Amino acid sequence: MSSSTYVGRALAAAACAALAACGGAGHARPTSAPPATNALAQWPCLAGTGATPLTVAGTPALTAAALGSGSRAVVFVNESDQDLCSWLAYAKTLTGYRVVLYDYAGTPQGDVARIGGYLRAHGATAVGFVGASQGAKAAIIAAAASHPQAVVSLSAEAALQGTAVAPYAAKLTAPALFVTATGDEYGAATATPGFEKAAPAKAKRLVVVPGTAHGTALLAQPAIARDVTQFLARYDR
Repeated sequence: MSSSTYVGRALAAAACAALAACGGAGHARPTSAPPATNALAQWPCLAGTGATPLTVAGTPALTAAALGSGSRAVVFVNESDQDLCSWLAYAKTLTGYRVVLYDYAGTPQGDVARIGGYLRAHGATAVGFVGASQGAKAAIIAAAASHPQAVVSLSAEAALQGTAVAPYAAKLTAPALFVTATGDEYGAATATPGFEKAAPAKAKRLVVVPGTAHGTALLAQPAIARDVTQFLARYDR
């Protein structure tokens, strides 16, 4: 073998060693897979809670966060000016439930109905809806057709995006808890008692408290938070 041939082969061997396996295209083998996308990263409030993502198919697709586990589920439905983080302090007090939090993707009433259907299709034997303000109206409208085990309405007003809520309340057969404040500035003080009166549900209750608290702010009152928890526990089966 000539010295030039030996040198050429030595250089080729060195080049092979520098590559991943010296086979085929000669690209270096990746050392690790790219990091997975965190579907819940857009909600920093969920960090450290152990929440897991739920992807609800449909148009548009909807990503929700689930806390806890079990066959009993509670879906929290947002006020129009809040996101899922507004429920977190109260939601973490519930034990023995699969708690579902989300932000709107489609129509408010359509989203909550879709999530309820998803949960039943994935093992939930009981589903409750808890809504605040816009979410309370959405919960009432959706519940009239989807028949959850319980509905909690915090400060529901008369109409949801032009749709009157009263006709749906008049079809509401699920156990329902209606809560409002006497000085509510958005119309719930008048509308909510009317919904309770119209609902044909055999198990229903109206709670009216003094003050102006609206929607999720009502849960800052320990007595209201306790009423909601006890109501869910009684009618979640």
